[in-house]
Amino acid sequence: MKYVFWNLAFCLLLGGMSEGQWQRETDNLLANFNNMYNPCVVETGGDYRYKMWFFGWAANHSNKNIPGSDAIFHARSRNLLSWEVYSKGNTWDATMDPGKWVPVIHASDRWYEAWHVGDPSVVVKDGHYYMAYSATSKPFSERSGYPAAMVQCVMGAVSSDGIHWKKSRQPLLIRRKDTADPKPEPGRMADFHRPSLHREEGMWRLWFDYWIPGKGVCMGYAENKGNFMKGDGFRITHDLLNPVIENWPNPEVIRIGKRYHCFSDPPGYPTKPGESHWKSRQLREAVSVDGTSWKKREFIPPDRDVDACHVPQALVTRVDGREWLYLFYATQVGYRKQDGKYHYQYDRIRAMRRGIDGP
Repeated sequence: MKYVFWNLAFCLLLGGMSEGQWQRETDNLLANFNNMYNPCVVETGGDYRYKMWFFGWAANHSNKNIPGSDAIFHARSRNLLSWEVYSKGNTWDATMDPGKWVPVIHASDRWYEAWHVGDPSVVVKDGHYYMAYSATSKPFSERSGYPAAMVQCVMGAVSSDGIHWKKSRQPLLIRRKDTADPKPEPGRMADFHRPSLHREEGMWRLWFDYWIPGKGVCMGYAENKGNFMKGDGFRITHDLLNPVIENWPNPEVIRIGKRYHCFSDPPGYPTKPGESHWKSRQLREAVSVDGTSWKKREFIPPDRDVDACHVPQALVTRVDGREWLYLFYATQVGYRKQDGKYHYQYDRIRAMRRGIDGP
């Protein structure tokens, strides 16, 4: 497998840290599935040095014979290039046969975790895996204040092997007044979702997105100085009316040295008249010195053979004697000539990387 060098003019210098240019992966890391995305990769060492958690629909629409709809799956790799997915009978599939894959986390009978389960963000600490993930109620009839037609929240889970998980008894973040069948609330700010979890200086830090009427999906921030699994342990540190970053869905935060980098897939990328709104959403980066005050950079253009790249996750690791920032993402099926329609599903998981030099 080879990397193809793409000359992107937006490569910048930030505070003395030299950043290389993005190199795009020519092959897919995972493919042949129905609709899967959000590839969270962590480095664990051992024979299989890297572990991935991702979610969506594997072999068919909405995961037949699995509670709810979206579910979280698990994969492993020795080299970030070839992946095996956890499958039936405690086996691992390297043939990209999603009919064999089984989820490690799926929906439950709790109303706030009854339908979609996904967006995994994993931290390894003291030999255990800690995960923050998105969960939703079952869909209900459309009503004002609930643009997703369901309640969204952030859940937690812990595991000793990355496969068997113990879930938190209550959501880590949820609007207190929300219920399985809520009344319309036009000015409601909530739907906490898409977490990015960190452990720093004895504290849990959590970035997430949420809905603000008139502003859309924005990024928020919360802290927890105590028990990760405690339902009311995370405290949002800012006024929800004033998000950490406006118009910033699916945030992924990573710390490199003394600086933070956040990736998202916000709208605003130039499109031609008549093109799908999905194409206006592309990967974009923001930088910060404290994780709360951010400066946006330019959009990252999509891969040449796809219409859109979305739902980023990041990892810093050493490969071939050099430190790299890897950005994992999913590619959208997009426009098909066969039927003249735009398809929102994600059909491939890929990565690009950028060299890291200096502190």
